[in-house]
This record gives sequence, structure tokens and C-alpha cells, in this order.
Amino acid sequence: MIFFRIDLSDNHGLGHYNRIRSLIKYLDLKKYKIVIDKLPNFFFFKGEEKNIISLYENKNRFLNEKKDASLFSKLIKNKNNNSIVIKDSYRLGFEWEKLIYKNCKKIISIDDFVEKKHFVDCYINHSPIFLEKDKEVFNILKKNNKKSCDFLLGPNYGLFNSVYNKKKITSDYVFYNGGSGNLLVYEKIIKKLCRTKKKPFKIILIIGPFAKNYKKIFQKFKKYKNIKLLHQPENILNALSGTKVFISSAGVSTFESSFLKIPTLLFKMNDNQNLTETEYEKLGHYFFLKKKDLNNSDKITQLIILMLENKDQIKKMMSISNINIKNIKQNYIKYFAK
Repeated sequence: MIFFRIDLSDNHGLGHYNRIRSLIKYLDLKKYKIVIDKLPNFFFFKGEEKNIISLYENKNRFLNEKKDASLFSKLIKNKNNNSIVIKDSYRLGFEWEKLIYKNCKKIISIDDFVEKKHFVDCYINHSPIFLEKDKEVFNILKKNNKKSCDFLLGPNYGLFNSVYNKKKITSDYVFYNGGSGNLLVYEKIIKKLCRTKKKPFKIILIIGPFAKNYKKIFQKFKKYKNIKLLHQPENILNALSGTKVFISSAGVSTFESSFLKIPTLLFKMNDNQNLTETEYEKLGHYFFLKKKDLNNSDKITQLIILMLENKDQIKKMMSISNINIKNIKQNYIKYFAK
């Protein structure tokens, strides 16, 4: 049995969940459990409920790594004594891993931070930083992990959704701010785009399941006939595959739009989105700004229009992207078959 322990809430968003769901699809897993703090009451998770376990009951909540490890150890002991544990969490680190290690067959960590210390059998980090094969960076990784640790590094181990149906939802622009982000950070830009053309641009707003202000967003844009709201879509790729320009926070969707070769404007919304401009370029992304840049709504609007006008040239630039989904699947299958 494989147990996933992940962060999933309005504070942590969907990133960790989306990554492990990708791994589940790559490996075509049938028997697994996803362990979270508490199951949100959203229809978004309905199809997965049977595989999700809430670690905390009633008003109990996460306090520290030691307490969490104790509860998790009891859970995997009850289910299976020979389990593989895969962790994707910013809260749980070396202490949690060392406590869990003696109760499972293998422990794997999915992470974004090279400098963090781990006690795992396998470390996964799909950052394009590893395309440089920087010895200094790899030495830091080895120093911060067990001697026997396997390293699955770079876009060849990318964890992102690549499966979608062919019913594209067409648009000029798609705006997204992650599973929990406030889409109204783009409000001024969206409204200015609606005023720049006699025939309005067709715009899609994707609202994640943890966004708390869906009703407010609906009220703000309900009079705009050229704007379509997608609330808690099961798969955002159906909207991405049919758009001309994607505007988004720099999360997991960075890989998804790179895979689809969609011209993308990225905004760093939090410190966890920690790639450099050069590293984003390795994924085929050349338009990367900070959250504070959204205050320059006139300039951002002009940039977005220019991206639409030059979308074909941008797509040619994106052809250098290092993402090959067939290779990624094969790499994971090969590792887990060992």
C-alpha cells in the first residue's frame, strides 16, 4: 500500500494534491490512500473521497511534526506494516521523516527546497535548476539527505497534470490564481481588457475550490457577457488547451502551460514559488513578474495584449521546453519497479 501525506487546505492550496495525483496517474495506482488534516466539503474531491483519510478529528488540528508522526504511524500500522510513504508537505520535515521511517518500507519526499534537511530513501524535486547539473547544488542535496538516498531531479520527473479531454474551452485569455488564491488581484486588468476592444476579448476566470470569495467574484463580473467563470473545474487543462494567453500564479500550472506550449504571464504570489527567471526560461516561460507589479495595471494590460498579438512567436520560443510526458512516466515507472 502507498500512503501519501500532503498539505491540503485554504492555506496550502492544491499544489501538493495536484502533484501526487499526477504521480498516481503516472503509475496507474489502484491501492493508495491520501492522508490530509481534514477533508474539505467540496464536490471537487467527490471522486477521490474513498481514498482520502482525515488524520485529525473534530476540533483537533496540526500542532507539530512529532504529534503528526505519532498519529500517522498508528494509521499505517493499522492498514499495512509494509507501506511506502510519499510526503509532499512544507510543514513536515526531517523530524517527521525520522519518526515515520521505522514504521514503513520506504519513505519518499517531494520537495522544492534544496537546503532543507531530510531523512528519506528518495528525494524528488522537479525544478529546472537541475538541468544545469550544478555540482555545488547537488552536493548540498547529498549533505542534507541520507547517504543511501536516491535523487529524482529536474523536469524529467515533473509532477503535473497532463491528461485532459479534447473538448477545448476556447478563449483569448485565461486567468488563474491557484486553488486558494484570490482572483480579484487581477480585477483591474480584466476590466481594462474588456474596455480595449470593440469586440471584447473572450476571457475565462478559473476559481479554485479553496477560494473563499466566489460569490464576490461572480457579482463583480456577472454583467460581462465576454467573461466565463469556471468554479472548481475538475481539470483546468480543458481551459488552458483552448486559450491563447494564460495569466497565472507561478505554481504547478507553470508546468501545465509549458507542457501545452501556452504563452504565459506568471506572477510570484508567495515565497514557495521560488524559481529564478532563468529557471522559468528553461520551462519555456519568458514573462515572469512579482505580485507587487500588479499595481501597474495599465502596463500589465498592455503587456497581455502584446502577448496575444505575438502569441505565435512566443510559442516558437517555448519549443525549447524540456518537458516530455512520455519520458516522465517511464522514469517514474522504472524507479518504482525497483
